[in-house]
Amino acid sequence: MASLPKELDYNIHVKPILSDKCFACHGPDKAKQKAGLRLDFAEFAYSELPKHKGKVAIEPGDLDGSELFHRILSEDPEYKMPSTESHLSLSAYEKAVLLKWINDGAEYKPHWAFVQPEKIDLPAVENGDWVKNPIDNFVLQKLDKNKLKPNAPADKQTIIRRLSFDLTGLPPTIAETDAFVKDKSEDAYEKVVDRLLKSPHYGERMAVDWLDLARFSDSHGYTVDRLRDMTPYRDWVINSFNKNQAYDQFIQWQLAGDLMPKPTKEMLIATAFNRNHQQNMEGGIIEKEFQTEYVMDRTNTFGQAFLGLSVGCARCHDHKYDPFSQKNYYELFSFFNNVKEAGQIAWDDTMPSPTMLLPTKKQEEILQFIKNNIAKEETNIASQQLELEQKFKLWLQNYGYKNLGKSSISEEGLIAKFDFENKQLKNKINTKHAGFVTGFDGKVKEEFIPSVSGKGLKLTGDAWFDTDGIGPFRKADAFSIGLWVNIDKATKEGVIFNKTIGERLYNFKGFHIYLLENGHLEMTMAHAAPSDAITKTTKMKIPKGEWMQVTMTYNGSGKANGLKLYLNGIELLMNTEIDQLTKDINYKNYQKQPGIMVGAWWRGNGLKHGLIDDLTIYNRVITDFEAKLLANKNSWASIAKKPSNTLDNNEIDILKKYYFSVNFAKSAINQSLTKLKIELADSLDKVQELMIMQESKPKQAYILARGNYDSPTQKVYPNTPKSILAYPQNLPKNRYGLAQWLTHKENPLTARVVVNRLWQQVFGIGLVKTSEDFGNQGEMPSHLQLLDYLAVDFQEKNWDVKRLMKMMVMSATYQQSSKFTKKAFQKDPENRLLARGPSMRLTAEMVRDNALFAAGILKNEIGGKSMKPYQPAGLWEINNTTYKPDSSDIVYKRSMYIVVKR
Repeated sequence: MASLPKELDYNIHVKPILSDKCFACHGPDKAKQKAGLRLDFAEFAYSELPKHKGKVAIEPGDLDGSELFHRILSEDPEYKMPSTESHLSLSAYEKAVLLKWINDGAEYKPHWAFVQPEKIDLPAVENGDWVKNPIDNFVLQKLDKNKLKPNAPADKQTIIRRLSFDLTGLPPTIAETDAFVKDKSEDAYEKVVDRLLKSPHYGERMAVDWLDLARFSDSHGYTVDRLRDMTPYRDWVINSFNKNQAYDQFIQWQLAGDLMPKPTKEMLIATAFNRNHQQNMEGGIIEKEFQTEYVMDRTNTFGQAFLGLSVGCARCHDHKYDPFSQKNYYELFSFFNNVKEAGQIAWDDTMPSPTMLLPTKKQEEILQFIKNNIAKEETNIASQQLELEQKFKLWLQNYGYKNLGKSSISEEGLIAKFDFENKQLKNKINTKHAGFVTGFDGKVKEEFIPSVSGKGLKLTGDAWFDTDGIGPFRKADAFSIGLWVNIDKATKEGVIFNKTIGERLYNFKGFHIYLLENGHLEMTMAHAAPSDAITKTTKMKIPKGEWMQVTMTYNGSGKANGLKLYLNGIELLMNTEIDQLTKDINYKNYQKQPGIMVGAWWRGNGLKHGLIDDLTIYNRVITDFEAKLLANKNSWASIAKKPSNTLDNNEIDILKKYYFSVNFAKSAINQSLTKLKIELADSLDKVQELMIMQESKPKQAYILARGNYDSPTQKVYPNTPKSILAYPQNLPKNRYGLAQWLTHKENPLTARVVVNRLWQQVFGIGLVKTSEDFGNQGEMPSHLQLLDYLAVDFQEKNWDVKRLMKMMVMSATYQQSSKFTKKAFQKDPENRLLARGPSMRLTAEMVRDNALFAAGILKNEIGGKSMKPYQPAGLWEINNTTYKPDSSDIVYKRSMYIVVKR
């Protein structure tokens, strides 16, 4: 058994044992705490045991008075700890550590990673000549303490290879190696470092590790793994490293670039970090479930990438090892919960909204050209209005409106009317047929019933009435659709009419009127709901069990104020939920554009037992008066009979609006505008899109029982764990505030975590080996004071990544030869004390084998396969670069690998 240290340190020696063997039952997770005992805090460990009056788990300095002492030494299966059912046990050494700790006073210390780092004075060392920068002071101090000496510097060929791989991911060329070998100046090495830091490949090398953290992917994942293009984000990351963007700004932009004052294009691109998660387009999934999963992914990634903590462990219960409750988890969750996004993304590969458009320079010129032409045409509308004013006066004087009284509704622009009196369901305006179809194109028997005017059609809730291609309107088209409908009282929600293919299967591409579960109507026009869309909801509930006339009008503007909804001829007051329809609402590469579908849609809720009658479709915006005509609230008859000189002002205004609507729809200006808007939509369709973050109306977050999306319990609000750093009151409770909290000077984790990851990138293993876990289950730093020095220095020097990278590779520690000695390997096999330089790991197995072989520990037989060193001749091609081995190189060939021992 290893000998006990003379002085125990709680964080180094004691807490790892408690965390591994005790915290599962006596740690932070309240739901799993046994006997009401917590051993992660002194105040609980020293207190009277709730179920054993008069006893305490730990009595500092008194073994006999400590229940823990008796239980860990007991052999009684009903009494001993850890308990038999836990399947955990303490070794003799671990028991000795705990007993010595209690006997010495059982001092608790805060977890090292949650204590703000301090920058101590540089340690004094005897071999000052070896030291090149502060890193070496800390390393040499520990080597001296362990009676080890640093290796000699690596030869020039070795060090330039190592440096090139670490800073650019590429080997040096023969010319670069030869130039460095021949350069005898004192700053020859530093010149190579500076050259490599300026290389465009530096950003690529740095991006590799970051993109892993950002879970960057070129496909959506899940069962339907379609491709997606997130390369603009990748390119932004590469450029950010090459430009040496300050790390605090680098992560703030990714977390909350969209919420910053006057966000730039680059800031918005950076927020794609939050949208790199998997996304699901499988038809049978539950929307809310995957909306929740996406927020959880962002929350977990935040903890992993920036804090180095497994916060995701608290999704279902309090964290078992770290001081984060389930409430803490959902408080973090609520920061990321306010984006309008789909749980089920579009089957036709439409980029999931919200997105931003990224036109090329040429595309931008084309788009601007079309927009300028639209603007010019719109300036002509005023002159068009004057012209129509004059024509209207003549039309009025000449009694041009007299024929309006011949029909109960206006027929100008009417492209279809279905009154359901004819069982063959022919359109009364043209020869088009329509019919009742199911979601799988199977015919069902129509059932006609008495209605407000003759006969209507009874709905099944699953089959819809299809207008057979009539009405495949685009975003640029003006139109109006009216319908009489009677919603069954038992119907909770369902579509009234729509032009889509399969509800959310295509993210509601098209438009629809939908009865929401709360009794209100939703009107949506979308390219990709919920963010690339217009969505409005009624302020009032809609009656059920009675006939009502519903009319939707749209003016082709692509704006919410151009979309209106009438109930029984009265325009409804509505809330605008979203107003940012960017791209078109039509389908691409689809053989048959859908017409208007009434009463149901594929894979969605319809109006079961609902009734419909008198469907009318116009290719223009009808007026308020005409909406009343459709609802039988008005008639043209009385106006049509009057001579123009007897019309009152209200009647003249009604006729004027009608005349302008009809004639503007027919005008050359309107037709030209529509054509230009279609050209713009077609051009936008070719423009690259990138998923980004966009804050919407805050959503209420809840603690979810067992992490289930459909089990909300207690309400929670944006906040951060006090165990790390209490959330400052002056910061906004959104992602921008969270980003500032993350880079706050008192945050103990952010700088430590990134410094450790960069160290790992250069030296092969972090100062904290568990770079993904700085919590209680993580490993203690090999050089805590060095880590803290670098973390504070990094913050003080404006989070300068290139400066830190240069500091690491300029250190004597980094420049050592990587050759093993038997003594160093036996004492420090993983090189945690840094008595040698890092090795280039083409494969971990090969490096291990080579190191063991060189140290004389391993002979020629490894795993039953021979591995013999031999001296290569001539040039070798490695990674498409010509490599020239020198006389000191030994090359091992094993299986398909070639490994160079350095």
